[in-house]
Amino acid sequence: MNRREFNKLLGMAGLGALAPISPAAHGITSGYDGPFYVIISATGGWDVTSFCDPKANQPGERTINTWADTADIEQVGNIAYAPVADNQAFFERFYQDMLVINGIDTQTNSHDDGIRHTWSGRLGFGYPSFGSLISANVAPDLPLSLVHADGYAETASITRMTRLQNPSIITNLINDAQIQAGNETYSLFEPAELERIAEFQQARMLRQMANAGKLPRQGRGLDNLYLANSARSELQAFAELLPAEFESDRVLRAAELALLAYQSGLSVACQLGIRGFDTHGNHDGLHFDVMSELTALVHFLYDKAEAAGIADKLVVCISSDFGRRPFYNAGGGKDHWPIGSAVFIQYGAAWGNRVVGATDELHNALPINPQTLAIDSSASGIALAPKHLQLALRQLGGIDQQPITQQFPLDAEDVDFFNPARQT
Repeated sequence: MNRREFNKLLGMAGLGALAPISPAAHGITSGYDGPFYVIISATGGWDVTSFCDPKANQPGERTINTWADTADIEQVGNIAYAPVADNQAFFERFYQDMLVINGIDTQTNSHDDGIRHTWSGRLGFGYPSFGSLISANVAPDLPLSLVHADGYAETASITRMTRLQNPSIITNLINDAQIQAGNETYSLFEPAELERIAEFQQARMLRQMANAGKLPRQGRGLDNLYLANSARSELQAFAELLPAEFESDRVLRAAELALLAYQSGLSVACQLGIRGFDTHGNHDGLHFDVMSELTALVHFLYDKAEAAGIADKLVVCISSDFGRRPFYNAGGGKDHWPIGSAVFIQYGAAWGNRVVGATDELHNALPINPQTLAIDSSASGIALAPKHLQLALRQLGGIDQQPITQQFPLDAEDVDFFNPARQT
């Protein structure tokens, strides 16, 4: 069945009508069907005082939010939110399946340090992203195990990362014995010739892999080449699922491709991002627009996943470099602030409709008790940091005790964010 016939059968128009598929029915016999981890970076430093940790203006203090002059903080379930942008639709849709973690201290105002700290759990260099860890632990041999479009890209050489942003690249990789000229396709080799070439290539590769004198980098390169060749049939099946038309927006197109990669059984995690949060000037005019883009991306992901019958498989984590200063500068912007938040979404999760961690009225982080999760200013209280966020992700993915993961220790207290029995 060719791609056009398959699309017609499913009644697809782009990915707007993703339908459930069977990987085995399309040549994928050992596909992954566990949770799909979607990491979304709000790159530039988001203002959570106008999102999931809303702040009203305080008497005698500088203005924190201009919206607070005329509007009140809203709340749905146990989750408070700011009444700006498209927040209402976002929180009303997802609050029952949402965990908000507030008061995360990134300990920096530097973008590079903040991105690295938030998404690896370590302020220093060299630690992989959670996407890299989950992919390396769960399904390292899948050809699209980790799909990366934006955000923190460090893999620490424990897994392969695929920048799956252009759908035509997949087709070109698969059909490397053909050239496309307009509406015409020309074959470079006869089928029998291709089979013979493949036999010689495989034999040569195996001889090189068996060479005891090869350098480590040569060995890694050969291993990757072998895995790439062995995954050709799986990628062919994935290519057949690509729709004729994609979203024109770069971010939404990347999300479409990532969902298809997972739906095909070839991916464990993806890393997406929305840029533009670094609003040092005209904060309200710019930041609320990009915040709407962020929530629209999450809506898009779940709309497509629901149509495909895989929405219950998504585990979404959203965070940023850090936060924004809780008052405006002379240019009407907001500068960097080390205190931020993280948001988790998973349909049907027992830990939904909860908030963990807190900040005071001026957005300073408050310590919490790691056992009860209640605010605790005593010696038992701890300040939440990215290491706690990353440990929670590792625990949620069930990889915190795996040997690969333990190569990158976090030295973090065990804050069981996902235990609904804990007080918040």
